[in-house]
Amino acid sequence: MKHGQTEQFLQEQGKAASRAYLMISGLYLAIYYGIGAFTPLIAQYYHSIHLTGTQIGLISSITPLISIVTQPMWGIICDRFQVRKRVLFLTLLAAGLVVLFFTRAQTFGQVIVLLTILSVFQSAVIPISDSLALAYGKKHNMPFGNLRMWGAVGFAVSALVTGLLIQLWGPKVLFFVFAAAFVLATLFLKKIPDDTEGARLHASIFSGIGSLLKIPRFTLFLFGAFFIYGAVNAHNLYFSLFYQHIGGSVAGVGLAFLLFAGSEAPCMKLAAMITRRWGLEYTLLTAGIISTARWFWYSTAPNTLIVLLLFFIQGLSIGFYLAAAAQYVRENTPGTLQVTALAVFMSFGQGLGAVFCDFLGGIVMQYFGILQTYLFLGLASGLGLIPVLLICFGPWKRQTAS
Repeated sequence: MKHGQTEQFLQEQGKAASRAYLMISGLYLAIYYGIGAFTPLIAQYYHSIHLTGTQIGLISSITPLISIVTQPMWGIICDRFQVRKRVLFLTLLAAGLVVLFFTRAQTFGQVIVLLTILSVFQSAVIPISDSLALAYGKKHNMPFGNLRMWGAVGFAVSALVTGLLIQLWGPKVLFFVFAAAFVLATLFLKKIPDDTEGARLHASIFSGIGSLLKIPRFTLFLFGAFFIYGAVNAHNLYFSLFYQHIGGSVAGVGLAFLLFAGSEAPCMKLAAMITRRWGLEYTLLTAGIISTARWFWYSTAPNTLIVLLLFFIQGLSIGFYLAAAAQYVRENTPGTLQVTALAVFMSFGQGLGAVFCDFLGGIVMQYFGILQTYLFLGLASGLGLIPVLLICFGPWKRQTAS
């Protein structure tokens, strides 16, 4: 190839990489805009149809319980047949359609049925989008946090805007926002290059999970995620009730999530530098310690102004944890099982761990109050630090630099 042709080829490659970056960033922005409308504000809808604390805890356990089964299965399908984009496209559309039926639901039973169906499709969205971003980041030597931070931006803006819309038109508006955001996400997805798919896997479709669970560093990480990430998911559900309990408003909940999730974006970008200096393991440990301390502090009923002023705690805990966790999974599992490994991680954190924290948190709230729910989350998150400590200092400590 001549010099001029080589230069033109490199320029075209650079433009293609830039387009892919923009499309993946847009995908994250849209997906988490939908999640930011749904997750932190759905409790307002549950209260509007007069559900009890125990019912809210039970309903909130459905999505993580379903994801325990469906996330690994979606991962196995994607890794076996390399159809990540097609599966993600279909599940985004299906979730966007199903969520609109919530506008007609008025009973506990109707919500259970709809949330079960929604959870089957929604459980595929995050692990598959993460795997596409990780594949792009690996190919172009880009930290995962630089892509994932756009999800935090979408979540932050949506929580504020949707909170204001709820004050104007009621809690059902969040379902329309969710549906529109997921449909928009499919438009970005269609323009992501197919070279993020990777190589086809020829192994048995059921052998992958067994192989992953034989890796001690990965298994310990999963047990840590069960408690730490499970508590984070429960916080997303119960925060709006907590914030109003300590004197805040519904609009204030949106502002709080704007600040909280907004702090995740720069921290996810900063996480790349921190992990290079400290390593992934110590970054995860630091994030877990900050997160645990935060839940204990919330249980003391702090002033709403102080909660807002210390918004950056979310970035230093959840932002660091999510950015480091995805890279930890990638570096400690086989490349041919990337989606499966991410799905198993989500199943433990957003699945089993969230079932545990959501359900028990709802019972604690009904009988003892929302402040004791956060005390419970602090205790649960503290238990999650034990396996992370074993990763950092135990016999499975990595001997070479991360």
